[in-house]
Amino acid sequence: MTKTLSDFEQVIFADFEFVPKPGERPDVVCLAWHEWPSGQAYCLWQDHLGDSPPYRIDDKVLFVCFVANAELCCHLALNWPLPANVIDLSAEFRCITNGRVVPQGKGLLGALAYFGIDNIGSKRKDAMRARIMKGWPFTPEERAEILLYVASDAEPLALLLRKMLPYINLDIAVHRGEFVACLALMEHRGVPIDMENFSATCGQTHVECHSRCDGAGDRHRLWRLRQGRRW
Repeated sequence: MTKTLSDFEQVIFADFEFVPKPGERPDVVCLAWHEWPSGQAYCLWQDHLGDSPPYRIDDKVLFVCFVANAELCCHLALNWPLPANVIDLSAEFRCITNGRVVPQGKGLLGALAYFGIDNIGSKRKDAMRARIMKGWPFTPEERAEILLYVASDAEPLALLLRKMLPYINLDIAVHRGEFVACLALMEHRGVPIDMENFSATCGQTHVECHSRCDGAGDRHRLWRLRQGRRW
């Protein structure tokens, strides 16, 4: 039997803000979430985030967000376990609009606009995102603004899910969420690299690297010819 929202005791709509660092795990700044059916809303700054999630993540709870790999990477960066059931509204929105014109893009603001839901506007969002990306420290005024901003991203997720539900198969959506959780784990763990050889390779000139690639290509061409295959 296909799942419905009534199969879950609680739904958590969550959004993190974090400082992105190339090649590093996210540096979490704050978190906002809404709970269904209670309607309670919460915002916490980094220094109030503990050793475990401030909400339930068991198999009776549905965790909903937009671009789940980013939110789940924040879970992992905080050493929190991942939620048992995840729906990524970004992935679902892309499925719904596949092959269709999406005037304001496929990000959160584009999804909200597509379903006629009010939002903070792209200029405001871009300004806040740019400030967060600059990183620490944040003034008390900036801290207050960022908390309002993260709340404005989490708040409309419940209405967005409601608008999207007629087009979503929850069983399949949760299955997709399992895959996104795997992606978050892969991103968190990173790609194993032999730093000694990597550093040596980075020190080579473009000509040296190109020469090595050409050599590999020549050997592959010869192998294919010996197998009687066309290049």
